[in-house]
Amino acid sequence: MKRWTADFSAWVSSLRVSGVTVLAVVVLVLGAVMLSPNITTFVQQQRELAQLRASVEEHRTAVEEIDAERARWKDPAYVRSQARDRLLYVMPGETQLSVIDDVLIPAESDEETESTLTETKTNWAREFASTFLIAGMAEDPEQAATAGGETPQQDAPAEDTSAE
Repeated sequence: MKRWTADFSAWVSSLRVSGVTVLAVVVLVLGAVMLSPNITTFVQQQRELAQLRASVEEHRTAVEEIDAERARWKDPAYVRSQARDRLLYVMPGETQLSVIDDVLIPAESDEETESTLTETKTNWAREFASTFLIAGMAEDPEQAATAGGETPQQDAPAEDTSAE
């Protein structure tokens, strides 16, 4: 460490400082002090300008996307496809099928299906129609309730018919 300080002091003593050198250093320091706020302002303005240019580019891209969307909506085929997809409209004579994917069926199941078909004992459509007609023609609500094969509940006690 001592050697370094000795070398430094030797270097400083070898310098020849004149009035012109001191004046040049003072002018340089004053110029740097006077220009530093302006340089800071310039750098800040360049940063803001870059941000504004990026913002303008983003807005220009958004405007182009909106213009492209507007041009698509002027096409009748696109309007028809959007009406079909969003509003579930169909053209006259077409039949629309809606598939709902809310039921997940497992790929592998241990359950086995029967090879024979089962038949119901009653015809549900005939039963529905007869119940509907009987209920519509009944004058008494109790009669309509008993028409479907149901028996109304008797909560009242049975009458005593024995003579006193």
